[in-house]
Amino acid sequence: MEEFNNKLEVYIDNNVKATVNVLDIIESKVYGKTFIIYTVNNDNETVFASILNESENSYTFEEIKNKDEIDYINSEIDRVVSELEVE
Repeated sequence: MEEFNNKLEVYIDNNVKATVNVLDIIESKVYGKTFIIYTVNNDNETVFASILNESENSYTFEEIKNKDEIDYINSEIDRVVSELEVE
Protein backbone atom coordinates (compact mmCIF):
# COMPACT_ATOMS: atom_id res chain seq x y z
CA MET A 1 0.00 0.00 0.00
CA GLU A 2 1.21 3.49 -0.82
CA GLU A 3 2.37 5.62 2.14
CA PHE A 4 1.01 9.12 2.55
CA ASN A 5 0.81 11.70 5.30
CA ASN A 6 -2.60 11.94 6.92
CA LYS A 7 -1.63 14.07 9.89
CA LEU A 8 -3.60 17.16 10.82
CA GLU A 9 -2.83 19.77 13.42
CA VAL A 10 -5.99 20.49 15.40
CA TYR A 11 -6.96 22.53 18.40
CA ILE A 12 -9.06 21.05 21.16
CA ASP A 13 -10.48 22.57 24.33
CA ASN A 14 -8.36 25.34 25.87
CA ASN A 15 -6.56 25.85 22.52
CA VAL A 16 -4.41 22.78 23.20
CA LYS A 17 -2.73 21.66 19.98
CA ALA A 18 -2.91 17.99 19.02
CA THR A 19 -1.88 15.94 16.01
CA VAL A 20 -4.60 13.77 14.49
CA ASN A 21 -3.56 10.84 12.34
CA VAL A 22 -6.46 10.21 9.96
CA LEU A 23 -6.98 6.50 9.36
CA ASP A 24 -10.09 6.74 7.22
CA ILE A 25 -12.93 9.05 6.21
CA ILE A 26 -16.25 7.35 5.55
CA GLU A 27 -19.16 8.88 3.68
CA SER A 28 -22.36 7.21 4.90
CA LYS A 29 -25.37 7.52 2.64
CA VAL A 30 -27.45 5.63 5.21
CA TYR A 31 -26.84 8.27 7.90
CA GLY A 32 -26.18 11.21 5.58
CA LYS A 33 -22.97 11.98 7.47
CA THR A 34 -19.24 11.85 7.07
CA PHE A 35 -17.32 9.98 9.76
CA ILE A 36 -13.61 10.24 10.50
CA ILE A 37 -11.56 7.49 12.14
CA TYR A 38 -8.31 8.64 13.74
CA THR A 39 -5.68 8.42 16.44
CA VAL A 40 -4.37 11.37 18.48
CA ASN A 41 -0.73 12.39 18.87
CA ASN A 42 1.51 9.32 18.93
CA ASP A 43 -1.01 7.03 20.65
CA ASN A 44 -1.66 4.43 17.98
CA GLU A 45 -3.30 2.06 20.47
CA THR A 46 -6.49 4.12 20.91
CA VAL A 47 -8.66 4.68 17.86
CA PHE A 48 -11.34 7.37 17.85
CA ALA A 49 -14.24 8.17 15.56
CA SER A 50 -16.28 11.33 15.15
CA ILE A 51 -18.73 12.93 12.80
CA LEU A 52 -16.78 15.21 10.47
CA ASN A 53 -18.57 18.49 9.76
CA GLU A 54 -17.38 20.84 7.05
CA SER A 55 -18.09 24.55 7.09
CA GLU A 56 -17.05 27.16 4.58
CA ASN A 57 -13.41 27.27 5.66
CA SER A 58 -12.93 24.70 8.43
CA TYR A 59 -13.81 21.28 9.77
CA THR A 60 -15.12 20.28 13.17
CA PHE A 61 -15.45 16.93 14.91
CA GLU A 62 -18.74 16.04 16.58
CA GLU A 63 -19.35 13.24 19.07
CA ILE A 64 -21.28 10.25 17.74
CA LYS A 65 -24.28 9.79 20.04
CA ASN A 66 -26.78 7.72 18.04
CA LYS A 67 -26.52 4.00 18.96
CA ASP A 68 -27.01 2.82 15.37
CA GLU A 69 -24.27 5.17 14.18
CA ILE A 70 -21.99 3.97 17.01
CA ASP A 71 -22.56 0.33 16.02
CA TYR A 72 -21.90 1.19 12.37
CA ILE A 73 -18.69 3.09 13.06
CA ASN A 74 -17.42 0.41 15.47
CA SER A 75 -17.64 -2.13 12.65
CA GLU A 76 -15.79 0.33 10.39
CA ILE A 77 -13.10 0.82 13.06
CA ASP A 78 -12.66 -2.97 13.25
CA ARG A 79 -12.28 -3.07 9.46
CA VAL A 80 -9.71 -0.26 9.40
CA VAL A 81 -7.69 -1.75 12.27
CA SER A 82 -7.65 -5.19 10.63
CA GLU A 83 -6.44 -3.62 7.37
CA LEU A 84 -3.65 -1.81 9.24
CA GLU A 85 -2.57 -5.06 10.91
CA VAL A 86 -2.17 -6.71 7.49
CA GLU A 87 0.25 -4.00 6.32
